[in-house]
Amino acid sequence: MSHLTNPLATAAQLARCRNRSASLPLPDELLDAVFFATQRLTQAAGLLLELPQSTTARANVLLTRYWVQSPGFEVDLSGNSPSSSAIDYRHVSAAAVFLVAKTGPIPRSARDVANVYHYLAVAGSDGSLASDDNEYANFHTQVLVCETRLLDALAFEMHVALPHPLAVTYLQALSFLGVPGPPEESPLAHRAIRYLNTALLSPQLLYVTHQPHELAVAALYNAARDIGASLPDAAGPWWEVFDVDRETLGFLAVALRSVASWAADAQQQQLAPALFASVGGGLTKQKILEQAQRLQRE
Repeated sequence: MSHLTNPLATAAQLARCRNRSASLPLPDELLDAVFFATQRLTQAAGLLLELPQSTTARANVLLTRYWVQSPGFEVDLSGNSPSSSAIDYRHVSAAAVFLVAKTGPIPRSARDVANVYHYLAVAGSDGSLASDDNEYANFHTQVLVCETRLLDALAFEMHVALPHPLAVTYLQALSFLGVPGPPEESPLAHRAIRYLNTALLSPQLLYVTHQPHELAVAALYNAARDIGASLPDAAGPWWEVFDVDRETLGFLAVALRSVASWAADAQQQQLAPALFASVGGGLTKQKILEQAQRLQRE
């Protein structure tokens, strides 16, 4: 059953992550926004590269594990390390996508990855939509450095089990998909998958604190409540059949719902306008430091 489970962060690792976060020159709320924006950039790049969602989601999970080991993705905001001064958040995101795509069903070339991230960085401006040879060479060099760091931080543990197929399987087990057509076309399955995809962006790091079967059950629970569906409970709480207790379900149900509201509140409060204004253009060290200075003045 190891292929259905993930290595989770321990309490000590999460505590160390919080301690390391406190030593960074960014407030906690801005760090959360950076994590969210990096994960959203990864999703956008996966779409433009026409990668399967399973591949992009794996990249998101690897980035979450990397964040636990190195909050801020080891991006040097101080400028004290010449070897790291050129590395930015988009390089880290690209390294995860490039690494996972290489081992997936649809690999993408380094040039394709560079062009997509360049496009996301300049979209809406007057710049060229494709990277030139010099920019590509520099970008690819930084991506390879980030790829090495990521693999080292994760001890080359690349296995990722996703909850998405489990959610559909659980619906089949509950005999809830007794309608014509593929199971994934069920409205309940669609909404559950949306919850699971949104959870990839959560600053609560849900994919490294809970197993896939727990996330799948919580997504189904929320989806059923959203559309007014009644899942069977004649033999007792249905979630216990899938080895999920009420406390875990309650926490995850709230956590899955809170991601969208957190992002909306952060945008409304102008926490990091540059990060939410565009997918990739605002995710640079310079703009992050400007946001941090603005928050300090306020």
